[in-house]
Amino acid sequence: MATRARPEVSARAGVEPDILPNEARVQSGMEAAGVGTWDWNVVTGEQVWSDTSRALLGLTSESPTNLDVLMNRIHPYDREAVRAALDDAVVEGKDYCIEFRTLWSDGSVHWIWAKGRVFRDQGGRAVRMSGVAMNIDDRKLVENDAGWKTAFLEAQVDATIDGILVLDAQGKMILQNKQFVDLWQMPPEIARKTDDAERVQYAAAKTRNPQQFLEQVDYLYRHPSETSRDEIEFTNGTVVDRYSSPVIGKNGEYYGRIWTFRDITERKHTEGRLRQLSLAVEQSPVSIVITDPQGKITYVNRKFTTSTGYASEEVLGHTPSVLKSGYTSSESYKTLWETIAGGGEWRGEFHNKKKNGDLYWESAVITPIKDTKGNVSHFIAIKEDITEQRALETQLRQAQKLEAIGQLAAGIAHEINTPAQYVSDNTTFLKQSWESILSVLSVVRQLREEASNAAIPRHLIEQLESCWEAGDIEYLQAEIPRAIEQSLDGIQRVSKIVRAMKEFSHPGSEDKRSVDINKSIETTITVARNEWKYVADVETRFEASLPFVPCHAGEFNQVILNLLVNSAHAIAEAVGNASSGKGKIVVTTRRDGDWVEVSVGDNGAGIPISAQARIFEPFFTTKPVGKGTGQGLALAHNTIVNRHGGKIWFTTEVGKGTTFFLRLPTSERSSDSSC
Repeated sequence: MATRARPEVSARAGVEPDILPNEARVQSGMEAAGVGTWDWNVVTGEQVWSDTSRALLGLTSESPTNLDVLMNRIHPYDREAVRAALDDAVVEGKDYCIEFRTLWSDGSVHWIWAKGRVFRDQGGRAVRMSGVAMNIDDRKLVENDAGWKTAFLEAQVDATIDGILVLDAQGKMILQNKQFVDLWQMPPEIARKTDDAERVQYAAAKTRNPQQFLEQVDYLYRHPSETSRDEIEFTNGTVVDRYSSPVIGKNGEYYGRIWTFRDITERKHTEGRLRQLSLAVEQSPVSIVITDPQGKITYVNRKFTTSTGYASEEVLGHTPSVLKSGYTSSESYKTLWETIAGGGEWRGEFHNKKKNGDLYWESAVITPIKDTKGNVSHFIAIKEDITEQRALETQLRQAQKLEAIGQLAAGIAHEINTPAQYVSDNTTFLKQSWESILSVLSVVRQLREEASNAAIPRHLIEQLESCWEAGDIEYLQAEIPRAIEQSLDGIQRVSKIVRAMKEFSHPGSEDKRSVDINKSIETTITVARNEWKYVADVETRFEASLPFVPCHAGEFNQVILNLLVNSAHAIAEAVGNASSGKGKIVVTTRRDGDWVEVSVGDNGAGIPISAQARIFEPFFTTKPVGKGTGQGLALAHNTIVNRHGGKIWFTTEVGKGTTFFLRLPTSERSSDSSC
């Protein structure tokens, strides 16, 4: 029912035209084509629907026909629109043409297209309205299909990171997205134009080479079938990837051209950085090896090939085991892989073999490369040939050892001289005593001979008594055993010192061996005795069940010697000429899980606060000129940390003393690669 008041209808006869026979034939044809007809008496409200019209509403031929029935069949969402359209046609004289949905009794929805004409009396009042209706479900299905496809296409165009411009065959703008306008910073008055000429001129002016830009555009317009891709640099430094392709139908007809523009400024900068990085890696003075997660080599740089003698094609796809010399333990490799596979960084040294069989040392840092999800995608090894460095270090260690021995020589000579002196004195004493005993024995021999005649001359007895008294036989009986014991003890002490010197000064080898740490420390204490015996007493607190430790014995002994000498000097500095007597050095060993810990503590002067942060720096010393080279603790740090995978640290208090701690792994596997 219309919402506006219906006009008065004149009762004059002849106003409502009768349906003519020709009209009947037309209606019959329309029905056959599925087009329904309807007629509405606006004055009386009477409506006449054809069978097709009823069917369009899901009604039977017996169903009543009036406005209320019609409205009940129209979908609730469309009823107001239909009412308004009817009122506009009847009251306002507007055309009646509308599409709406119908809701059938079975719940199905169908689309109807309806068109009508209003007939008016001589006074201009609406008296009748007639029209047609037809089902448009198929068309709506096509429209809906095209609608969502168009919506997706438009959404895709707007969602892409590329600027897009679409032109027809005449160069008129069909479509451009926001990214295109933003990328070119195009003013609205130019962006709105359909003619592309001004747009092209504006864009060209923003590039570093406008002429080249225009020539390329002109060329593509003159060669519509060609595609093009190039890079454009803006005057502000922005770099754009430009791509253009024609739109050609199946029949070969040219419909227009699509242009896409992508900002690749960051990518170009990244590519530049990558090129620099690539050159730096390729020309690096250290070897760089990259492997996949299975350990197969995917890249080696130029230094690797010159260092090992292997060409890149000889190692790509293989594992680094081609360099194995057999001198690095399988336990070390196992530790390496467990570390990097767990996402950690491994640091260490390899004793490898070149292609020609030469052995060489290299220091390596191996770390995982992770993708954006945090998964390990590759491993990278940065390796430096340290063969010469190792040789120099070995020479330096040996030189320092010999220097230490030279510095200790006077003390060691004194240590040997003391027992040697009383061995010499006792030997002289025994020689002289033997002369006295020999004279007594001579008289005794004569007495023995005379005793066989049962008569001993008086003079022999007197001679024996004289010799006995002269030789002081009772004294010799007491002193000779003591002299022999002292001599044997002196010889043992000399032997011990000589043996300790031999063990301490032995150059050792590049390979670690299992060492009795307690014995090594005891040996070093013996060698250094003359350095500490006048200023301190040494107390050892060794754990008897300490396991053997894989280490370089000579280097370890040198570390202990440096710490003992430093402690002795620190105590001498603290004690000075004071009457407080000697200081104390305490050397302790203990096991802590997979580690052996050694500590050397003293009650000396302590380390000044200003020096504590630099104590392990090469050539740094707190001692006066001529008293130290500053290499001792630096080499100690290198030996314990780098050579043994251990740790070294200290605690100190000025005026109270210092304690150095060493931690060594009891096996290769327990080495702390983070040290």
